[in-house]
Amino acid sequence: MKMNKLIKCFMILSVATGMCSCLGQDDFMQNGENADFGKIELSFTGKTETRSSTTTISPEEAKNFLITVSQGDQVVRGPQTLGTMNMRFPVGQGYKVYAESCTEADAERNNNQWGQKRFVGTSDEFGISKGQTTTARVGMTVDNAAMCVVINPSLENYFKESCTITLSEVDRNLCWTYDNAGKVEDGVANDGQIAYFNVGEEGTRQITYTIVAVADSKTITKEGTITLTRAKMSRLNLAYESGFFDLTVDLSEEELYIDSDLTVGSQDIIQDDGATDGIGNNDDFYLDGSEVDYDQYN
Repeated sequence: MKMNKLIKCFMILSVATGMCSCLGQDDFMQNGENADFGKIELSFTGKTETRSSTTTISPEEAKNFLITVSQGDQVVRGPQTLGTMNMRFPVGQGYKVYAESCTEADAERNNNQWGQKRFVGTSDEFGISKGQTTTARVGMTVDNAAMCVVINPSLENYFKESCTITLSEVDRNLCWTYDNAGKVEDGVANDGQIAYFNVGEEGTRQITYTIVAVADSKTITKEGTITLTRAKMSRLNLAYESGFFDLTVDLSEEELYIDSDLTVGSQDIIQDDGATDGIGNNDDFYLDGSEVDYDQYN
């Protein structure tokens, strides 16, 4: 009697072990080296507006974007530059792509602390199919704010000695002078040196500036505050107030847009990602039970 019970227990244990073994093998087949794969290409789009501050994303610029690929709540790959990312991913649903042209820190630190324009965007969810290239469309917007100083000729003609506009923060010191400020020529203003600022979740940021203008050993000092807004260029326009030893400060704003419809395919990024299939052959995988060169799907 006891022997029969032992035999039954052994049989149950054997079946359970076999089931676990099968589950483990199936899981390996789906997620391991033998999993089915597809590739991703990215399409960067923006609002189409005709403005002087419109930006177009170039293919070379896009390859430097930091890309994060997630599936559900899990980050699958990244952040990594698009130009070095392996664009081959396991078949599945619920994928998303987050793209940023640079980090927030670099958006203020680069270009000798003048910063740079920062683009960000997130795709809708999409799926990856076996042996196919899926296009993930990422709508890009400007994430930070910009500021420049434009000096009218009337001010430069009167305050001949110097005019400086400074902005000092804990870790940034920026200064505009006649040499790098924007100018008005033939009624048209150019922006000159532009400074970029992160604005945080609120979408706005206040900064304080100081103007010091000198003429014939006479000095005018003015201080003011600007509220910068996400995706907007703030122009500080300076001019001499005729008949008075004074200068006027006028603020104008312009929205910053991205005008792009650029698709960067997997073939534009990596010709040979170095991946191996279940039997160790370079860049091949199984399709309908046969071995196929993945590059033909680029």
